[in-house]
Amino acid sequence: MKQMAVIAVTCFVGLALAAGCGGGGPKTYTTSQTNITAGVGEQFIIKLESNATTGYQWGITGSLDPKVVKKVKSLYIPSKTSGNIAGAGGVEEWTFQAVAKGKAVIKMGYARSFEKNVPPIQSVSFNVTVQ
Repeated sequence: MKQMAVIAVTCFVGLALAAGCGGGGPKTYTTSQTNITAGVGEQFIIKLESNATTGYQWGITGSLDPKVVKKVKSLYIPSKTSGNIAGAGGVEEWTFQAVAKGKAVIKMGYARSFEKNVPPIQSVSFNVTVQ
């Protein structure tokens, strides 16, 4: 009986590990990877260094083609080593979904939302191809 329990637990752990190690999550891109290829229905993440404690944040500066790609969510993640210390950085993760075959450009700028008519201090464009 004890041997059956050990076998069942071993099988369960093996299946859980196999499911978790399959790389099934969305692919992540950074400013050094500005060409994105995704299949219809797939999600992908754009990960950008950010420092929300100084008022700067990333935003979409161009118009997205909603027939090709749509924004799902964005999230700021403070650095684990610096905690929530003023002036400490982190990253923003922008999740998008490929809607239909085609090409789109995601233009993003790093700026303070309260500074009107001031250009972003940093900009990046991602060329998306949905297959």
